[in-house]
Amino acid sequence: MPESPDPTLLARLDALADRVRSASRARGVVRLDDVWTGTEEEFLQVARGGAVSGLEDIALIRDGGRTYVYSERLMTSQYALLAARAESEDLPYIIAETVRSDSVVYPRPTSVQFFCGAPYFLSPDMVASAVEALSSDPQYADIRQLRASDGSLYLYSAEHMHPAYAQSLAEWDAVGRFQNF
Repeated sequence: MPESPDPTLLARLDALADRVRSASRARGVVRLDDVWTGTEEEFLQVARGGAVSGLEDIALIRDGGRTYVYSERLMTSQYALLAARAESEDLPYIIAETVRSDSVVYPRPTSVQFFCGAPYFLSPDMVASAVEALSSDPQYADIRQLRASDGSLYLYSAEHMHPAYAQSLAEWDAVGRFQNF
C-alpha cells in the first residue's frame, strides 16, 4: 500500500495552489521560490507525480532566469509569460522580448501603447524612456521602430519580420481595421 503524503506537505500545497490561483485570477504569476522551498524538479515531482491531487492546473514558466507558477485553468501560457516579464524591472528587456515574441508568434509589430495596459501598466513616459534606451543598446539592435499613417508608434524585430510587412500590419492595426466597416 502506498504511503500517504505528509499532512503538513498537503496543507502547504493547498496554500500554494490557492495563492497561485488567486494570482492567476488577478492576471499575475507567482515566483516559485516565493511559495516553494525545494528545487524546481522536486516541485514538478510532487505536482505531477500523482501522490497529491489538486495541482494538475499549476504550471511553471521561466523568464529572465526566474521560474514562475500560474494556473493553466485561469490563464494561457502566453499570457503567463507576459505576466512573468512584467515582474522584471528591466523595461528595455520587457519591451524587446515582447516585441520579439510578437514578431515570431503572431507575426505582428507591437504598438507601444500595448505596454500601458495589462499586464505591464507602464506609463507613457516609462515606455518612451525604455524605447529610447532600446535604440542605443546593441543587444536590442534588431528592434526597429515604425509609424502608421496616424502617427502611432510600433516596434518589431527585424530578425523575424520584413520591414514592409511590419509596416503594412501596423497600418492595418492603427488605421485600416477601423475603416473596414
